[in-house]
This record gives sequence, C-alpha cells and structure tokens, in this order.
Amino acid sequence: MNIFRIHIKPGGKALRETTFKYCLENNLLGVGWQVQDVDNTKNWEDYYEKAKDKYGKVNQCAYIHKHVKVDDLVWTRDKSKGYFLAKVVSGWEYYNSEASINEDIDIVNVFRVKLLAVPIGAVPGKVIASFRASRACQKIAGKSIKIYSRILWNELSQTQYYDTSNGKFDDIFLMLDDEETEDLVFLYLQSIGWYVVPSSRKGDTMSFEYLAINPRTGRRALTQVKTGHSNVPRSSYNNRDSDEHIFLFQANEKYTEESSDLVTNISKKNIVDFLKESRDWLPENFTLKMKACAI
Repeated sequence: MNIFRIHIKPGGKALRETTFKYCLENNLLGVGWQVQDVDNTKNWEDYYEKAKDKYGKVNQCAYIHKHVKVDDLVWTRDKSKGYFLAKVVSGWEYYNSEASINEDIDIVNVFRVKLLAVPIGAVPGKVIASFRASRACQKIAGKSIKIYSRILWNELSQTQYYDTSNGKFDDIFLMLDDEETEDLVFLYLQSIGWYVVPSSRKGDTMSFEYLAINPRTGRRALTQVKTGHSNVPRSSYNNRDSDEHIFLFQANEKYTEESSDLVTNISKKNIVDFLKESRDWLPENFTLKMKACAI
C-alpha cells in the first residue's frame, strides 16, 4: 500500500468549499475533467478516449487510475475543515453525479474512500509540506510516513485494520522528518529555559534553523539541527566573529573535530528523555511515533 495526498481544487465555477463538502458527504475524493457524453463507468478506455479528444491530456486522471488502489491511504485538507485521512475502498471510476452536472461540482474522476478527520497536532510536517506542491495528486514517499499513517488510521478508526507489527523502528529519529526534528529541538530548548524567536525560523536564515534567547541572562544562541548521516564539523562553528552561543543537534550524533565553550552538542539521550517526560502534553504526531517505537 502507498500514501498519497490530494488537493481538492475544482476548476470553472465550482467553489472549493462546496466541492469539499460534496466529497465528505459522498465519501469520495478525486479530480475534474468532466466529459458530458460519457456515462458513469469503471472502464478506463471508455472515459480516456473521449477525454483525450476533448482535453488533449488528462494526466492527473491517468495517475489516479494507475496508482491509487484499495487500502492506500490519502491525505487531504480543507481551509475551514482541516486535515483528513482517507482509506481507499475502491479504485478509479468516472462518476458524473447529478450534483456534479447541476451544481458545479468539478469532481468526476474519483475513488471511493472512508474519511476521518485528523487533529492538527497529529498531522506530520512532511504531510503539511507536501501540500505546497501544486500537482493535484501525488505520492508521499518514505517508510516512516507509511508506518505513521497506518498507525494513525488504526488510532482514529479504533481498529487494527493495518498491521504495523513489521514496520516498527528502534530509533524514533527514523520516524521523524526534518521539520519534526527541528520542532522537537525547539521544544526542548524552551524546556531548559531558552525562548525561541518564531520570526527567526525562516528558510533563508543562513545555515541555522532559529535564534534562541535566554531570558535570565539575555544571551543569544543559534541552533543547527541535522538529520540523516551527514557529519557536523564542530570546528566550523568555533571561529565565528559573533559571540552567540551555538546549539548543535545531529540525530545520529555524527559530530567531528573539536568543540569549544561556544558550542553545545545536544545529546540524543537528552531529547529522548525529554520526550518521555513530556508525553502527556506533546502533540499526537510525536506521541504516536513514540508508541510505534515503544518509547
């Protein structure tokens, strides 16, 4: 099974809010490319030949037909209703309902689903980031997001529909994406008395993730967070003109070269201990992954 995300973004006169409501009420997700003289069908060729004549290409319809299968999980979202996780119960079909004909609902290339609302705290950063792409439907790659989405579906549906016993990680940092790891270090720093400045968390803030300030001393600190297996050469942080402190965190503790009094390596153990101590209030995207890793 695979994990996807889909934008519900109708064209023409169709309103996104109305279209999303239609999807929820009819337990389906999909895209447009309506062809009036095609009957409702599950035969791809019946639809494709006439759609190709009308539109030239219907790549997103073809993508759904080829890739989205029963038991896949699909993330979607709506500005007012939030995030949803959907389990696919049947594959592609052309479904031009009375509503899509008469009410400007631009969703006709569909797959049937069961939809569950997801609390915002349970939505992983990788899923949120995937919606930045404009493509209507696309796969979200990665073993950790596949395992997490299956665990989340089981939790939300209060079933054990997906078997997650063979996909557990011993190391929670293999389950966390880059943004979640940054968030975790962010929270940890605040727990030890450093306040992180939100506006400093920009994609173009040099090579650092954010600025932190100690309110008791007024001291400033820059934070560098690394995942994967890239080495962090500590000496490169020793010879800076500024006297700002540096916090370094490498999820696999791949530090090289000598450190200095200006540099603090945050240990993996400290972060795991923080997770355990904070279990009662951490967002669900952390607590569910802790459960998956038996923390």
